[in-house]
Amino acid sequence: MGTRMVLTSAATVALMVGGAGAAAMTPESRPAVPAGAEAAREKDCRATANSLPSSDKHIYLYAVPKCEGSHGAKDDSDKDGDYDDGEGQIKHFDNLTVSLINHSDATVEFYTRTKYSHEGDRFCVRPGHYVTKLYMYGDGKEEAGNWSNSISSHRRVKPADCKRFFGWLVK
Repeated sequence: MGTRMVLTSAATVALMVGGAGAAAMTPESRPAVPAGAEAAREKDCRATANSLPSSDKHIYLYAVPKCEGSHGAKDDSDKDGDYDDGEGQIKHFDNLTVSLINHSDATVEFYTRTKYSHEGDRFCVRPGHYVTKLYMYGDGKEEAGNWSNSISSHRRVKPADCKRFFGWLVK
């Protein structure tokens, strides 16, 4: 069962959102936060990546921003040429990636087309990096205008072969 909160005055609203009276609240007088709610609200790609065992060397793909919830697909192989062909470790996840974690020990290049085609667009993510929102990137050209929901394949590459990098370092 959820907790229901009823606001009784404007002063209550000011206290709840950090208004002038909020600083005067003691830890004992603050409303209780359900167990796990604070951690769940603050969890993002960095927290998710940090929760993975160091021996885990997968890339993780999510259909939502900030790597929230469970991943939609993961892969620890060198490549997957088509996320929708039913082969390889990533199955039926074509054009669904919104955020991702590269927890592998290699630079990975992601493509907007299958079979690592340079006809579309591509970007790299360094080992130990994550991307919280692919829709923040893009240059406005055709499918490159927004990489969110556009990823169709990936492979491990040498960093020198990358034309652009995305992502934040997990620490």
